[in-house]
Amino acid sequence: STFTHSGMTGLLDAVNEDTPMTVIISDNLTTGMTGGQDSQGTGKLEEICLGLGVDRQRLHTIDSLPKTFEEMKALFKAEFSHKGLSVIIARRECIQTARRHVKPNRPSSLISNH
Repeated sequence: STFTHSGMTGLLDAVNEDTPMTVIISDNLTTGMTGGQDSQGTGKLEEICLGLGVDRQRLHTIDSLPKTFEEMKALFKAEFSHKGLSVIIARRECIQTARRHVKPNRPSSLISNH
């Protein structure tokens, strides 16, 4: 939600100037500051970035999970060496909201913090 409140204008400026940087948007699928509800950008960050003019070839979404570590490392390395603007959306549901999905009779030890 912080991106939709204050990050979009900066990204628009970066698009207009083709600023040589990689923007990383950490998307935890919630608005943590105010209790974990959806924000206006939930599920729409890719569309917002494209609408602001980010090159589709330089817009990536990754699942921030330990099992994708090597893939993430390669992606970051490639985009950091790119001479223009790129955006990586690192997505993983907030652990606090994920816990709400667990059934009450299910042991909490099944919830991973990794």
